[in-house]
Order: sequence, then structure tokens, then C-alpha cells
Amino acid sequence: MKQAACLAAMLAIIPAASVHAAAFPEKPVTIIVPYSAGGITDQIGRILANKLGQTWKQPVVVENKPGAGAAIGTAAVANGKADGYQLLIGSVGMVTNQFMLKSLPYKPEDLEPLLQISEAPNVLYARSSLPVTSVSELVEYARKNPGKLTFANAGIGSSPHLAAALFQDKAKISATDVPYRGTSAAIADFLGGQVDAYFDTMQSMPYVRQGKLTVLGVAAQKRVPSHPEVPTMAESGIPDVLAGSWFGVFIPAKTPETIKAEISRAIADAMQDSQTRNKIEGLGTVIQVRDRQQFKQFLDQETQRWGSLIKRLNIAGS
Repeated sequence: MKQAACLAAMLAIIPAASVHAAAFPEKPVTIIVPYSAGGITDQIGRILANKLGQTWKQPVVVENKPGAGAAIGTAAVANGKADGYQLLIGSVGMVTNQFMLKSLPYKPEDLEPLLQISEAPNVLYARSSLPVTSVSELVEYARKNPGKLTFANAGIGSSPHLAAALFQDKAKISATDVPYRGTSAAIADFLGGQVDAYFDTMQSMPYVRQGKLTVLGVAAQKRVPSHPEVPTMAESGIPDVLAGSWFGVFIPAKTPETIKAEISRAIADAMQDSQTRNKIEGLGTVIQVRDRQQFKQFLDQETQRWGSLIKRLNIAGS
């Protein structure tokens, strides 16, 4: 109820669209996902596209442009037309690329955050055949086998990669990172037993119930209500390991304000739809809607937090 009230208040303060914006969109809209198909960002993009298509009575299609830590897809939107017909579903790479990559194929200021949709705390999983059942046992295993423990990630600078780096730093262990091009590829090898551990959202909990994975802990301040049996990292003896994914919509900064307002209103309205919310929450995320100002403030905090870690640990991309 509280979340719904906040969304209603947000809709009330979004400026009414002008006559020009009322005609938007007059043709199909494309949502660029800078990650491979099948991952959580891709699925959120498709859920949102479906609802926006119903609202606008125009096709809203999803196009995957993975690569370079999400920089390729991000550049496609940042360097594209500022007319509202090409949007971006962004995640952690939006704040880490500037620290991870030697050069960016776009200017960060050419993109503006419109609305955050949801967030998901990272959960630490281990392959079921690894002889560990808790965070402390995983740490002990890593210390007894320096460099042997392997962590899969969805790409350099991805949320799973940074969560693993933060965990290793706080636990004072050494492990080998194995990067993949996207979540789907990482999980496939993880389930195949080719890597030992992986930070994912709650979306991988079904594999735990199937006996394919072991869940060890959640990188959040509190236990997740849907899975209260999973302890936090702090409860497991490794404090200050807070990491997760977030998902939001970005648009070229020079897009007319009336069009930004229309798109913001449509997305905020979509996030009040119970079916849309249930589908997104079903991916292991928590609905967390932030308007433009709130989203910008959040991104500033994320930039400072992860930028500091990346510099201190000298984590480098391509």
C-alpha cells in the first residue's frame, strides 16, 4: 500500500504532457537492452515493453546490444536521436563503465536517468557438489585452497563481478574470476559444475530447490522477506558486503522535456499495474520506483561507492 501511494504521488507531480507529447508515440519505440537475451535486464525490458505497447497502442520492441560491459548498447542510445523513440534499460554498468573501461564510446552526460524500476540484492550460491553449506565454510575452503575457488560473473564490471570482488576483499580470500557474456551463459556453466560460486539474484532459488545449487547468504542489510531462511553476509561473519542489481530507464538527455514527461508518466503508470509488478518481482527483484531526481541521487551514491572499490582493487575492464 505504501509503495502504491508513493507511485500515485509521483504521477501527480509529473508535468502533464503538452499537445505535442500527447501524440507520442506516433511510431514503434525500441528499448535497447545492453546485455544478452535471457538475462534479468532483458526480461524486465520485455515485461515493460509489453505494458508500454498496450498503453501507447504502438509496438514497443526490445533489441539486445551486449558487449563491453554494456557500453555498446548504452552508446547506441546515447549517440542516437533524442526523440524518445529509443530508450535504454540500464543497470550497474551505467555507473561502473567510467571506471572499468579505458575509454567510453559515449559521453555519460548525453544520457539522463528517467525512472528506476526495481532492485535485487545479490545472493551467494555454490555448486551443489562443492563441499560447503554456509558462507563460513566457503571462506574456509578458499583459504585452504588459495586460488582454486572460481567465481562466475556476467561480465567484467557486472553486478555479480563486483559483488564477488567485494566479498573476496572483505573475507580476505583469493579466488579466480571467470567472466561470461551475460547472465544466461554464466548460469549455464554454473549449473554444469564448471565454476564453484556465483552471485545472482533470488531468481536462482528454484535451482536450490531442485538440488542443483546451494544458497549461502544474501548481500543485503536484512534478510529478504520472501526467503527468510537465507542469512545475510553480516550474520554469516562477513560484514559490509552489500551488493545488488538495480534496473532503470535512461533516455538521451536532449530529448524534449514534454516527451520525457510522457515516457516517465507511462512507465510510472505501468509500475502500478499488478500484473506487471508481479512479473518483475517474479524475477527475484523488489519493486523500487525512483523518479528522476531520486534516481540521479541514487546513481551518484552508487558511482561513489563502486568507483572507490574499483580504484582500490585496481579492477580493470577492456
